[in-house]
Amino acid sequence: MGRSQRATLAWASVARHRVLVSAHRCGYTELGTVGGHEDPIAGIVHSAQVGADYCEFDVRRCADGTFVVSHDADGGIGDESVVISRLTWDQLRATAPDVCRLDVLLDALSASGMGAHVDMKFRTPPRARAAGDAWEVDLAAVMIEHIDPARIVFTAGVRETTTSLRRWAAEHAPELVVALSIGGSVRGMSWRMALERRWGEVFPQRRFRNSEADAVAAHFALAMIRLARWTTHIGVPLLVWTVDSPRLQQRFLHDRRIWMITTNHPARAVTMRDGPGR
Repeated sequence: MGRSQRATLAWASVARHRVLVSAHRCGYTELGTVGGHEDPIAGIVHSAQVGADYCEFDVRRCADGTFVVSHDADGGIGDESVVISRLTWDQLRATAPDVCRLDVLLDALSASGMGAHVDMKFRTPPRARAAGDAWEVDLAAVMIEHIDPARIVFTAGVRETTTSLRRWAAEHAPELVVALSIGGSVRGMSWRMALERRWGEVFPQRRFRNSEADAVAAHFALAMIRLARWTTHIGVPLLVWTVDSPRLQQRFLHDRRIWMITTNHPARAVTMRDGPGR
């Protein structure tokens, strides 16, 4: 299945003018903290109840290869000296007991009927890749054991990650979608590097071509400036993140060029898209 065929399948909702809603961090923000900590399982229940189509979550990898779900590198405990990638699962559980293991989340998500929007917060180190490892492929193999591949979207901003995923998926799960993430912080960069970064985000043609991705995941500002027009022109789906204000939700949810939005307010987005009582 070629890129154009996968894009057609993934973008079918746009033809019906039904922009999909992905609940950022499983939608827990709309609930507030549960028991004093982030609870993605409670977020999944909430997002399913309000009618979200997908749940977005960040996946990290422990030192022993265990995949966990955590927005923050320290597991949300507020200690920068704690880094998930340097800890085994047992060490992480002792340090940050509220972190959810990926398989636990996937069981809940599978039961909900929603799709999985996976933002990868890790990459395969060069030394491991040279030895034949591909951690992103390990993750994809776990994902398709729990979720229909047609309901899985991966987002990543690293070319080695997107190409590795896409080539593996071509053989094992061609219907899953790999989206190239465009947009990010330029904090700490020189003005020249920051300018080059922003220019490359506004005009990402070469980067997207080299990524072998099926779709684009872009910050809402980039979508507004140029990328919605560009992705429509080349015929690939556009996922826009993170769309929280009512004004922006109204704009993107009724834009035929948009495939999906990620938002911390899925209930409001679904109501705004479908109308009350639907």
